[in-house]
Amino acid sequence: MRRKQVKWKHIWIHVCLAAAGIIVAFPFLWMLTNSIKTKDEIWQMPPKLMPKAAQWVNYQDALADGMFYKYMWNSSYTAVITTAIVLVNSALFAYALVNIKFYGKKILVIIITLTYIMPVAATYIPSYIIVSKLGLMNTHLGYILSSSVSIFNIFFFWTTFSQINDSILDAARVDGAGHWTIFTRIVSPMSVSSYVTLGILSFIGNYNNYLWPSLIIKDKEKYFVSMGLRTFFSSDGAYGMQWGAIMAACCVIIFPLLILFFFGQKWIIKGITNDAAVKE
Repeated sequence: MRRKQVKWKHIWIHVCLAAAGIIVAFPFLWMLTNSIKTKDEIWQMPPKLMPKAAQWVNYQDALADGMFYKYMWNSSYTAVITTAIVLVNSALFAYALVNIKFYGKKILVIIITLTYIMPVAATYIPSYIIVSKLGLMNTHLGYILSSSVSIFNIFFFWTTFSQINDSILDAARVDGAGHWTIFTRIVSPMSVSSYVTLGILSFIGNYNNYLWPSLIIKDKEKYFVSMGLRTFFSSDGAYGMQWGAIMAACCVIIFPLLILFFFGQKWIIKGITNDAAVKE
């Protein structure tokens, strides 16, 4: 009887997970099928999942002028640079908070905590003023520098580094290792999954970012993918409201992210569960 209860429990868990997976994946499937439909088929009632004939010309229309390749390049390279900077400074900051004693440490932790609970939009005005004063408006460098700090990443690394057994670090100090050696040869290798997890999440966040870059970047040649996609909906956009081309552009934009997530999902799970950290 007990085995049957356990079996049914596992079945219900898998059914619920499958249902949740379908709910999450359906918008992507709907976007994919709409990208090969005509405009009339998209607005057809009742709606149909698959088109009568695949309209691959929608992809040709979306990529015809080559601007989306430019937008994807702008988003990709700025996201890579920003992610690299954020990972390094966040890890160093978190290591200092965990393993270095210094005056005013508690006050600094309080300030970081208060900053973390603030909405991101609250920082846009002071950030805008700073970028403007530095003469970096309408530049990718201005975006990279203004996005090179992440309080979330600091907290994540802080949690990971705190779980590493102190005896390992004490043994390294007895052997004469300094903070830099401990950080690069012990702490960082033991936290690889956290680096990969935050790297993927940071890249995706910067790649998809819209509001902040739209405030400081005005030149169309410097647009990111989210800003370029927005031009599809504007009155002077090249495609107006051609929903097939819009859906095709969306598919092209998210394809690199899906590949990245597919290969990095194992590391994301490890990083979130802190499996890589040594706790004993």
